[in-house]
Amino acid sequence: MSAFLRTALRRSLPALLLVLAACARAGDDGVTSRPAGATSQRDLRTLSFDPTALYRQMGMLARGAPFPMVGRVGFLAGAGPDTTHVILTLSFAPGALRFERETDSRFRANYTVSIRVQGDTGRLVGIETTEAVIVGSFRETERTDESVIFQEIFDLPPGTYRTALTLRDVSSQRGVVEEFDLLVPDFASAALSSPIPVTQVLPRARRDSLPFVLVSPRATAVFGADSVLPMYIESYVPGDTALTMLARGESGRTLWTDTVRLVPFEGLSATLVEIPIARLNVGVTQLVFARLTGTDSSQTSVFVGFGSELPITRFEDMLMFLRYFATPARIQALREAPEEDRAAAWAAFVASTDSTPATAEHEDLRDYFTRLVRANARFREEGTPGWLSDRGRVFVVMGEPDQILEPTFQDFQRNRQQLWEYRNRGIQLVFFDETGTGRWRLTQASEVRFEQEFRRLLR
Repeated sequence: MSAFLRTALRRSLPALLLVLAACARAGDDGVTSRPAGATSQRDLRTLSFDPTALYRQMGMLARGAPFPMVGRVGFLAGAGPDTTHVILTLSFAPGALRFERETDSRFRANYTVSIRVQGDTGRLVGIETTEAVIVGSFRETERTDESVIFQEIFDLPPGTYRTALTLRDVSSQRGVVEEFDLLVPDFASAALSSPIPVTQVLPRARRDSLPFVLVSPRATAVFGADSVLPMYIESYVPGDTALTMLARGESGRTLWTDTVRLVPFEGLSATLVEIPIARLNVGVTQLVFARLTGTDSSQTSVFVGFGSELPITRFEDMLMFLRYFATPARIQALREAPEEDRAAAWAAFVASTDSTPATAEHEDLRDYFTRLVRANARFREEGTPGWLSDRGRVFVVMGEPDQILEPTFQDFQRNRQQLWEYRNRGIQLVFFDETGTGRWRLTQASEVRFEQEFRRLLR
């Protein structure tokens, strides 16, 4: 994977701005949104493979298609009581941009970012910039992970600001507009900065200096692949040498607590906490940092994924997605695991369902979710997600049929039929569309045959 990092420092009244653009794998962050809470079992039709809603519930900026984007806002104390450093970081996929070939081995795309921050006294910050993404192969232009990172650091007085963010691809003009209330804390009374998930950081030696930090907007790690999740935090109370860190699960219950040590500098204390992934929940975890004395605290949400190719979703939602992959008993065992034991329960589930344990990847789960996503796109019916339709669930369980036959003599509108043939299994399944509205159903005999094969595969 090619990567680039460009840093430019420019001064703009009233803000000092730091711009970083990077191509690398890439809360309560001052953005008003509904806090993350527990997910109860619900209608399967409301489940989505799009993590946008989950990101927003975690306090992040997020938009889905046609220009998927994830963003995060963090705050550090400025030089004086009337100044707060605002760190706005965005990430999106190269595939959202339209690239043009520059040479045989180089492709280029340009995007624009516009930020308008307005308070009660009028517009305070207006930022317009055009950035370039350059990659070394056509394959990289189609990447779907949020591997392009844009970051802006500017100064604002404490207060509430109406903010408009526009991110747009120059060639296609495809983009996203996000409006939100920005709540800038007053560090004359707030003792702790935002906890900031980072890719790189150099702790500040004094409050009147700019931070050198590259934020990880999604704050996402992969269970079994990543070992730690780095988190940076500052305290502005003289003499603070330690903080309490606690982790809360999706239900809001405290799972564990720990103590983190701070390094004293001029006017602040700071630390980079490397949180072991094994101690975090699979799914969403809320991290809270609190002073040992007093009531000051600061928090953010992080996510530990189930696998690099698996959906970004809550634990309970993942169990509902697995209904065609594992037996009800195995899924129920996961559901009944206490929150603090979910990581271990998931590891045991992965080990017990992996047909090729010698490889690092769980190919069965990867292929299952690939079929799930394809079925959802191909077999959607009115009021029913594609993966829950009769054709969708057959596709998820049994894969692509060897042949699909439609008799040519049938009425075009009503009583249409499809025959799906799985030769290696010796199975033929018949679907019919009695009303001609595209609602395909298995015949009674085919339903019985499919259920027999489904139970056999689960065993």
